[in-house]
Amino acid sequence: MNKKPKEIHIGERIKEIFDQTNISITQFAELLHCDRANVYNLFRRKKIDIYRLLEISNILNHNFVEEVCTIYEFSKDMSPSKISFVLEINSVDDKAMKSFLKMMKQLDIKMVREVKD
Repeated sequence: MNKKPKEIHIGERIKEIFDQTNISITQFAELLHCDRANVYNLFRRKKIDIYRLLEISNILNHNFVEEVCTIYEFSKDMSPSKISFVLEINSVDDKAMKSFLKMMKQLDIKMVREVKD
C-alpha cells in the first residue's frame, strides 16, 4: 500500500538554506537572472521547476533534488541514488542544454539517455 508522502514546501526549504549563506537577496537574484521580487516569490512557492531547482542547488551548494527525493517512500531496493528522472526536452537551445548538463554534473546526477523508436 502506497502512503502519501510527507509534504515539503520547497520555497521555505530554499529560504532556510539561503539564510545560512552570506549571499544577499540582490546577489541571489543576479545569480538566478531575475529581480528581487522573484526571489521573494520563490520563497513562497510550494512547487518548483526541476531545471530551476538544479540551478538553485548549484548556487546554494545544496542538493535540493536529492533532499526532495528522500522524503518520498520508495520500495526497499530504491534508494535516492537509484532514482531516475525522465526528462522530455522538446526544443532547448544548445546553451541551455549545456548549462543543464553542467549543473547535473556538479550535483553528481547521472544521466542515462534512452532512445525510443
